[in-house]
Amino acid sequence: MPPRFDSKPRIDPVDVLLVCTRSHCVATVREVLSPWPVQVRVRWTSDPIDALRLALAEPPSLAIVDARLERSGGRALIGQLARWRAELEVFAFEDALVDGSSGTPSAWHWRELPTVLRWWARRHLPGDGSASPSRGRP
Repeated sequence: MPPRFDSKPRIDPVDVLLVCTRSHCVATVREVLSPWPVQVRVRWTSDPIDALRLALAEPPSLAIVDARLERSGGRALIGQLARWRAELEVFAFEDALVDGSSGTPSAWHWRELPTVLRWWARRHLPGDGSASPSRGRP
């Protein structure tokens, strides 16, 4: 019997570096990306220095960063990641500003995370995301 070859191209896993104090965002990332036919790995840390080490050790496909993190700061990490690898998309998130608060708002608020992820996936992942999630996917 001749060898069988899979006609589907090999699809690299999506590696998301999530840098925030919100552990529930890990599940959000997995859930939103689950309809696409790719494996999703989420590496989560709340420490910007640890995040930089993780990114240098294994470059992520996408970085999601809380712009208001302490300890060398989320904004500093965003700049370092962007300088380190120009093609890496780094999305900065923060809470919506309340009236009377100071600070410069970022492009995205945390409540927009699912929308931003779907937009990114449509641009970068195969398929249209309409497939139902696979059972037992990591």
